[in-house]
Amino acid sequence: MKDKIPVLLGLDDDQEICEIVQGIGEQAGFAVTMKTSAGPFQEMLRLLEPDVIMLDLQMSGMDGVQVLRFLADQGVKAGILLVSGMDERTIASAEQYALSRGLRVLNTLQKPFLPEEMLEKLLFAKAATESLTAADLRKAIDRNELLVYYQPTLRRFADGSWDVATMEALVRWNHPERGVLAPNAFIEMSERQGLSRAITDFVTQTGAEQLKSWHAAKLNIGLRINVPATLITDIDFPDRLEAILVAHEIDPADLTIEITETATLDRHSDTFDILTRLRVKNINLAIDDFGIGYSSLTQLFQMPFNEMKIDKSLVLRVPQSKEARIMIDALVELAHKLNLTVCAEGVESEETLDFLTTVGCDSAQGFFISPPIAAAKVPDVVRGWDAQQKRSQQRRLTGS
Repeated sequence: MKDKIPVLLGLDDDQEICEIVQGIGEQAGFAVTMKTSAGPFQEMLRLLEPDVIMLDLQMSGMDGVQVLRFLADQGVKAGILLVSGMDERTIASAEQYALSRGLRVLNTLQKPFLPEEMLEKLLFAKAATESLTAADLRKAIDRNELLVYYQPTLRRFADGSWDVATMEALVRWNHPERGVLAPNAFIEMSERQGLSRAITDFVTQTGAEQLKSWHAAKLNIGLRINVPATLITDIDFPDRLEAILVAHEIDPADLTIEITETATLDRHSDTFDILTRLRVKNINLAIDDFGIGYSSLTQLFQMPFNEMKIDKSLVLRVPQSKEARIMIDALVELAHKLNLTVCAEGVESEETLDFLTTVGCDSAQGFFISPPIAAAKVPDVVRGWDAQQKRSQQRRLTGS
């Protein structure tokens, strides 16, 4: 049986560009379908389930960023090639937005482009359609191809101002052929193949080293690390974690462990032992992705969490949905009555942040605040938010 031909679906409102990409894409080995407007593109997206999507950012009607938002809302897993005549900073910003929404950006290309440049990008994209294996990931771990990005979380003060309080450590795979891969490209496979512990240990160790460096630079911030519930089965985990904190002279209160996939959390007899010992050691525990999916109200009072993290798919609906706003308001009130703090992820607009201020949400995270960034950029983001809050406070005091 012959290998399946990968499918490329493109969207560009320039018919000439579509014809050029059609020919180059077929030369690269794709079955190509090109569309010049968003409606037909969305219809073909449902019909074709493409392996790769080529997207122009600057279009009439529905622009490329709106299309990226649509793709993220649909949970599209296809690799994405961003093409635009815009400047490099705008293209890079669009790429960061797509990555922050869980999309898999394979590459970018600036117009005007040479045919050989497009062919190179599409050959790279075709290679990326080949399945990654557990062996590939094991080699990546051994070859130090994993790296950590950091996404800021804001903390709200009583006067309604916000400042950067913590950085969430997010793993990436710097693949030698496919570029930087977001977690959705390999995390599920790592869990199936028993590699979650190795990845979590790497993120924890790297994050702790980085946090010590930030503290030495007088940045008063904490660290967040994601731990899948399937790993809350190792009775020695609290002690290993404490040893890392002691080795780097980190206050346990500066660390928050975000427990993901909590549907499986209560299936192991040692869960209460491990979680309770983490809290006894003064490490913060957050129940992740609350409000959508399988997170349970019962877990809030049966287990020693001290933070509820509201799922981004709910927070993203704040500007358009009265029901989402009512639900978030109710979750914040519930959490506070249970003596938990609340963090909302998925903040993509000032309007959403203002709403969270109004309902008394304690922390916020999202693209409006900052996408995931390299460690070297963290000081600038922290100082930028500090300066912004000082300006806002001055305006409030002067009434201007």
